[in-house]
Amino acid sequence: MPKEEYTCVACPKGCTVEVEFEDEEIKEISGYNCAKGEEYVKSEFHDPRRILTTTVKIKNAKYPRIPVRTETGVPKDELDCCLEELKEVELEAPAEVGDVVIEDVCGTDISVVTSRSLDRVAEKEEDKVLS
Repeated sequence: MPKEEYTCVACPKGCTVEVEFEDEEIKEISGYNCAKGEEYVKSEFHDPRRILTTTVKIKNAKYPRIPVRTETGVPKDELDCCLEELKEVELEAPAEVGDVVIEDVCGTDISVVTSRSLDRVAEKEEDKVLS
């Protein structure tokens, strides 16, 4: 019977969990030390997902890029598509934490949101207001 090994990340222990399967059906799971480990490996086996964190361009802000993340895990095989879609994004400052950047990235029904706030800065020196 085929086997796959996973390192569980559901808790800090990092158990090595072995899954025996046949025709995409799990027959036995061993090596986990908590219920979270068993659930994590089942999910990882059938539908691996990852939270995507990256940056996108932003105009008229202190920094040229702003960190963003998916609100939930994206199917692992959609990560490249999501990155390609995010390459084309350019925001305009100001931005607040949690602003939606893309509502339905790559047809996953998962939103990408900003991870920090960035205020708008003047585009030219003469546009700045002196106090």
